Amino acid sequence: MGAIVLDLPAKGVLTPNDEHDPLPFYYKPGVGWLYRYRLTMALDYLKPGGRVLEIGVGSGVLVPTLTRHYDEYVGTDLVLAKGLDHLVRPGCKASFIIADLLEEGSLPEAHFDAVVCISVLEHIADSGAAAACLARALKPGGTLVAGYPMVNQAMSRAFDVIGFKGIDDHHVSPPAKIEGALRRVLRPAGRTAFPPLSPVPLALYQVSAWTK
Repeated sequence: MGAIVLDLPAKGVLTPNDEHDPLPFYYKPGVGWLYRYRLTMALDYLKPGGRVLEIGVGSGVLVPTLTRHYDEYVGTDLVLAKGLDHLVRPGCKASFIIADLLEEGSLPEAHFDAVVCISVLEHIADSGAAAACLARALKPGGTLVAGYPMVNQAMSRAFDVIGFKGIDDHHVSPPAKIEGALRRVLRPAGRTAFPPLSPVPLALYQVSAWTK
């Protein structure tokens, strides 16, 4: 286990940022474990301290955890949920902004010690542009932690089974495409998959770490 442990808010505290927010799944029996575990996979690659940027803050599931362990936090999304400010832990300078990852100049450059991007990149068709933006936001020596699911027909059926309908309308970039784009602008620093040790095409979910 890493130095940062998930601090999940109690059920009912968070507000979805839109109708596609997966918030309810974090608290469901069975599948909720996997939703939480993918966050733990990501947190294991982070080191406390400094400035952290979260891309795709959503309902704020990670806000208490990240603001507890970093001095400065910036959370971004296309739509901001209500009540995010109340999730910030004391002692952290935090802000929330509406930002499009593909819009040039939307984020500070060479500013962050860590960038966290969980279940975002599979929604973006232009993986190269997204990877370039993430790399620009990192300080030299900074770490990007990105998480993304398998994208294929089998995964689509799995989402149907758990009650998340129409996932094909949202998941447009598979892991191999995402990792190829990240590899062109950053250096690989680690990878964790579920199930454990699964290769890229067979992992239900994977988290990769990258350095600048």
